[in-house]
Amino acid sequence: MARGTEVDQGLQRQPLVEQVKEYQARYRHAWATSSFLSSTSTSSSSSSWIDVLLVIWELLFFALLVFTCVAFYFKFIGLAFSFLCVAALLYMCMRLTKEERKHKRSKQRMLLPLSM
Repeated sequence: MARGTEVDQGLQRQPLVEQVKEYQARYRHAWATSSFLSSTSTSSSSSSWIDVLLVIWELLFFALLVFTCVAFYFKFIGLAFSFLCVAALLYMCMRLTKEERKHKRSKQRMLLPLSM
């Protein structure tokens, strides 16, 4: 009787071990492909286009800030404020996207059982 329950527990542990190994492999992959401009990292290969988009947004944001400073220097106040508004909107979109991805990743981690 006790022998049968040990076999059942062994069969139940096997998928958990595989899930933990898969999670560790994803974590190693995510650490290796982190963005050089942001602190976020990918959790799967299917979201790599989002990382490319975020890097492009970050570069565009920095370029808009530089253009804003140049426009202020040459006293093009209207142009500088328009660059500043577009940069602020871009920054807010970028932060919302990062927070949504972080929330999705934490929700996905909670699905993984903690006990073996």
